[in-house]
Amino acid sequence: MFELLYTSIAPQGLSEQELLELLTKARIKNKQLGISGMMIYHQREVMQILEGEKSAVQALFDTIVEDPRHTRVSVFYEGAINERAFKDWSMAFKSLDQAAINKITNGYEGLDKTLSPINMLKESNNRGKKVFISLCDNFT
Repeated sequence: MFELLYTSIAPQGLSEQELLELLTKARIKNKQLGISGMMIYHQREVMQILEGEKSAVQALFDTIVEDPRHTRVSVFYEGAINERAFKDWSMAFKSLDQAAINKITNGYEGLDKTLSPINMLKESNNRGKKVFISLCDNFT
């Protein structure tokens, strides 16, 4: 198994309807490809973790890089994993609001809570993965 964690910026932002359409298509495609993961969206910023066979994840990521809805794409982590963190989700989703950001940053002493999710991830790759796992554990 392999995972890849990346961030990007949606240049025009995504409306609720556009997000719903994107998620519907992604869930179908990911299920066909044997890929699981989660996407977080906050004020034009996207963080996504993809899990599956390495070749499938990398091929999907290549299409994401070419997608005009994603700019400034940056890989923050990629590597082998023993098991999936999102095994039950072809694409879990969480749109972050300030309450969610406060919840997932609780306990990080000295953390500037005005930082965006991408900037939080830039501060520490491990923190980014912990955010994903925290959201997975609290996802309903």
